[in-house]
Amino acid sequence: MDRTRVRELLGLAVDLIMLVLIIANLTLIIIDWGFESIIVQRQLQAYLPSVHRWYDQTIHQHFLFYDLAFVAIFVTEILVRWGLAIYRQRYHRWFFYPFVHWYDVLGCIPVSSLRSLRLFRVIAMIPKMQRLGFFDLKQTYVYRKFEKYREIVLEEISDRVTIRIIEGLQKEVRGSRPVTDRIAKEVIEPQREALIESITHRLQEATAVAYTSHQDDFHDYLDGVIAEAVERNREISTIASLPGIGRPVASLLESAISDIVFNVIDRMVADLASLENDRVIAEVTSISTDALLSPKYDQRLNTLARSIVLQSLDVIKEHVEIKAWKEKYSDTPSADSPLTSP
Repeated sequence: MDRTRVRELLGLAVDLIMLVLIIANLTLIIIDWGFESIIVQRQLQAYLPSVHRWYDQTIHQHFLFYDLAFVAIFVTEILVRWGLAIYRQRYHRWFFYPFVHWYDVLGCIPVSSLRSLRLFRVIAMIPKMQRLGFFDLKQTYVYRKFEKYREIVLEEISDRVTIRIIEGLQKEVRGSRPVTDRIAKEVIEPQREALIESITHRLQEATAVAYTSHQDDFHDYLDGVIAEAVERNREISTIASLPGIGRPVASLLESAISDIVFNVIDRMVADLASLENDRVIAEVTSISTDALLSPKYDQRLNTLARSIVLQSLDVIKEHVEIKAWKEKYSDTPSADSPLTSP
């Protein structure tokens, strides 16, 4: 058995002993309070005079002494626990203990209205008994029901608060041009370099993948276009009309033109997709970005920024409005909300 478990078992044993003393002290207080009643004293004198005499002389007349004895035990126990908490550095500061265990501290004050606070010790014992495995509250019907409705209430409240906040943001964005101006200038423009780099790499990757996947199709398309252009060319048609060698020469010219054009375009695409040409493509992207951020395009950019923000907030709001507790607790009636149902 590890040291932590032994320590918790000893602490639980002390709690049980203190709980017995607390119950005994409160029972004594209740009995003495009842004994002070004239009616109770007359009944005891009439039917149990020896009990009345013994209790009056032994306990009632010395009640303050007994109560202070209990209080002394409780105060001693608090001081010992406080010292152990300081020694084990359980709390961030040494004076935190009386604030955390306020019910024990106030319960030591010999005032009738505060003595009942000592019973809070029972509540403090429950988590410790849970950790030690004496019982598992999470498997009880009451705990499951409490956890279910607590989760429902928290989700409903948090959803409503979140939706109100999102609707307020949407209203602010729709009616306030400075907001979209700030988005463009303070959000988009400072990310200009990262945006250019990201677009450059994506353009290169997309070009390389798309061209490699459709290279044969592009070659066939280019052959068809060149063949059609050659047929319309007057000079090549004249060469093809020559007897004997005209048609073969025209075919060779068509094939040569097709190969030259395809190789040029293939080299251009390869250079565009090459990482060595980042600088050139980045410059083109930078020029395009500068054009988007120029005053000529301010209104379009602001409109685009406003649209993106509003649509994003709509998506978030739709996601928040989903009743997750309905999916989790399938046995719950399909009402719109437990807080609004009759």
